Amino acid sequence: MRIRYFRNTKGGLQAKARVYDNTEHNIDPSLVDRDASAIVKRLVSHGFTAYIVGGAVRDLLLGKRPKDFDIVTDALPNRIRKIFSNSRIIGRRFKLVHIYANHKIFEVSTFRSLSTGTIGNEYGTIDEDVQRRDFTINALYYDPLTFELLDFLGGLEDLRANRLKAIIPLEKIFREDPVRMIRGVKYAAVNNFSFSFALRFAIHRDAALLKEVSSSRLAEEFYKIIASGKSAIIIQWLDRYKLLQYFLPEVSNSLRRSKDFKDTFFQHLESLDALARTPEDASLLNNASAAEIVQTDRRLISPFVAWFVRQRLRDFARREDVPKEPPAFRQAAFADIREFLAPLNLPRVALEEAMEWVLQEDSLMPAPPVPKRRKRSPRRKKSKQRAEAAHIEISDANLQ
Repeated sequence: MRIRYFRNTKGGLQAKARVYDNTEHNIDPSLVDRDASAIVKRLVSHGFTAYIVGGAVRDLLLGKRPKDFDIVTDALPNRIRKIFSNSRIIGRRFKLVHIYANHKIFEVSTFRSLSTGTIGNEYGTIDEDVQRRDFTINALYYDPLTFELLDFLGGLEDLRANRLKAIIPLEKIFREDPVRMIRGVKYAAVNNFSFSFALRFAIHRDAALLKEVSSSRLAEEFYKIIASGKSAIIIQWLDRYKLLQYFLPEVSNSLRRSKDFKDTFFQHLESLDALARTPEDASLLNNASAAEIVQTDRRLISPFVAWFVRQRLRDFARREDVPKEPPAFRQAAFADIREFLAPLNLPRVALEEAMEWVLQEDSLMPAPPVPKRRKRSPRRKKSKQRAEAAHIEISDANLQ
């Protein structure tokens, strides 16, 4: 292990990071996406520094192949856009660059500053950028060219100790961004990390702040969870830490009201996880971020949402007060599903597709009512009898 020095605001050198080589961190280079390495190499060739950062580094250290590779650099977005023709700038306040390569999307961001706090939109230096991240296990920087790992805050030790430790002070980490609670519980659930008492208390104290988060951000986290292949355990942990009641209130209520619903629900989630882990489905999910899936490809949304829709439709179809005519039934069922998944704002078309799949596969659509036969009046009945008698007479005449 070595120490990396950076120049401070006064121009002097200051020890900032521990540097681990490949014999110390044991990251398998074959697990690093070649296109991600190529992006880093090209940025470096233009005189910039660049690293793979965040969840990808965490997964590499755990021996997993990451789904997404995020890259951070000191190059500004407009400069990145000029270097990569296969890219576009996204975002209004804090601009990011999406680089497209071999049907994959790589998010490249510029180091962020602390001058306006941990959720500001100013560009800064790497030692400021690390202080902006949520947990130490997500604040590790990996150089795929030199195979070096930069650790500013002891994240490698926390990872090896299965420990989740916040970087931002606990009195403001979740108040600045409540979604960090969902992410923290998700990381802990998937990797069986432990929480300190102080961190558990902060989550309990600030859980209700999730009610203030926009439905679009919650929907993005929802898709990440159901596409993770670990949705069952993540939702169990969200329920354990009292976050599910703000993330998916009706789901949370249903789990508490009915043991049968709870058993069936998690059984289906485990089947969903098996689907998400199959090579063909995993490859589709790996090729796009959650935001891209939400915005562009409902084919990836509908089959996963169907698992949630199925739970609600089965109960809805058994109710005696639901409309029996198919058009009215569909309309009422859709409104009920919307309520079940609120406050998530899921694409209408994808939700309707998921509902139709479940209705057909589970035969839940009510049969259309049999039309009542109209009673014939006595006059019409006698007219019919006379007509039939006349027909018989004509037939007999023809025979003669």
